Amino acid sequence: MAIEKVKVTGITFFDGTLDDGKHIDSGKVFIEHLLDFRKGTAKGSSTTAYPLASSKEAKALMNHDFPLVCEVEFLTLSSNKGPKTVINAIRPVPAASAPAR
Repeated sequence: MAIEKVKVTGITFFDGTLDDGKHIDSGKVFIEHLLDFRKGTAKGSSTTAYPLASSKEAKALMNHDFPLVCEVEFLTLSSNKGPKTVINAIRPVPAASAPAR
């Protein structure tokens, strides 16, 4: 488990029932990461979508403006398909303690 302050550029979520009756409650958080600038062949940033276990955290962020600095608890889980990084918890960081970017 790792906790980091990151720049969140957006969120999506779905909490509802599909046509087949299956209930889905999930979300994604889009986090900005630097491109690999070390060789001089890239510059800037991109975003990566990380899954949330439920839409609860995403719904709590809907009343904030984006981009938004958040403290995120990442979990790296292993399965027969290999490691997968998910967000276990997320919360906005007050503006005064957010890192300048």
